[in-house]
Amino acid sequence: MHLNKENTFLFFGLLIPASMILPENTTGLVLFLFLLTTIWLFIKKEIRFSFDPYLIPFIALFSVYLISVFYSENIEEAKVKLSIKFPLLLLPIILHIYIKNTDKNVLLKLMRNLVILFATSTPYFLLIAIYRSIKSKSLYYTYPETGEIISTYFTYVGLSEWVIHPAYLSIWVGSVFLLSIYFVLNNAKIIFYIIASFSLFIILILLQSRMNILAFFAVILITFVFYLFEKYSFKFNLFILLGIAIVGTMIYRIVPESIKGRFSDLSSLKYNIEAETFHEGFNGITIRLAEWKCAFQEIGKRPLFGSGIGDARFDLESSYLRNNFKYGYREKFNAHNQFIETTLATGMVGLIALLSIFGYSFLYSYKFKKLHTLVIMLYIFLCFFTESYLERQWGVVFFCFMIPILLESEINLSIFKIKR
Repeated sequence: MHLNKENTFLFFGLLIPASMILPENTTGLVLFLFLLTTIWLFIKKEIRFSFDPYLIPFIALFSVYLISVFYSENIEEAKVKLSIKFPLLLLPIILHIYIKNTDKNVLLKLMRNLVILFATSTPYFLLIAIYRSIKSKSLYYTYPETGEIISTYFTYVGLSEWVIHPAYLSIWVGSVFLLSIYFVLNNAKIIFYIIASFSLFIILILLQSRMNILAFFAVILITFVFYLFEKYSFKFNLFILLGIAIVGTMIYRIVPESIKGRFSDLSSLKYNIEAETFHEGFNGITIRLAEWKCAFQEIGKRPLFGSGIGDARFDLESSYLRNNFKYGYREKFNAHNQFIETTLATGMVGLIALLSIFGYSFLYSYKFKKLHTLVIMLYIFLCFFTESYLERQWGVVFFCFMIPILLESEINLSIFKIKR
């Protein structure tokens, strides 16, 4: 393969997300090689520097994290955390340079290849699940330390834990799934993308990452409602939406608890913060409520600039200890909310920087009629409420990779006409 800007963009554009299913430090190596190759193409004058306003919030967010190092007491922790955040500074800029220096069809080809990559991940993960189940002589996955049964090898942690946390894989799968749907709406190889969408739907459901699934169906519903109000009368739309709500409620009530899986324990908001184990005092929502309660106590002490990137984790754990949140302290949980996590480390200044990335993306996608961008950005925004994605390299790379591609891509949908 000849080393040129198009091949480099396509190669690393697929290798970066593919590295998500390899050990976490593999992604760092891929990013380093991408940077070296880009520098080489600069030297050969095959690409030129380019800049766009949407890159400013990324640089601002990284700068806030960098500044917070200087008022962190735990400098070594701060250095580790900052290295995780480093793609915020470079990856969006590098991707923008390639997008501006190559034909727009190259970006479209990359997006289609992403759909193929993640659609083929379904049989890949299922085959691994079969192998692991046969090897262990059991259908059920258990934590090695405790022997506690968490899921089957075909669902949730058991399906993806061996390479990546299910929430991180789900945010990739959900975003690419939405891309696939918009390719179908664009009448691009409809049969192929319908099959790809079905494959992505299977893996998204099997991963059982609750917020990702709820966020996915929420944005699909929003898109459908948007389409209805563009085409039909208010009374007709109200009738359709009421029917959807009634049917959805009926389906949820009649579906057996065994099929609902991890969604079946979310009916109560009561919890015992002093419980020793998850099942003794929490469900998927209440464990987060306990974490958020403790996090807000720390944020209240330093609301403007936060604890610093090196101290945020330790301050949160100290709050767990003061509140007798034994399970959270023992497991060293983060806040499971990126907006809270960022505020804890960098205060309102950091939160504003993070929100500005979303705000710019929403306004830009609406102004230029990029409905696929608007919807996928909304999906990512919702997912950030229950996971601290930017605390691991997997999440940072996803964030810095997906947003430039969404903002600079075009998927023309003739059936939608945004009123301006």
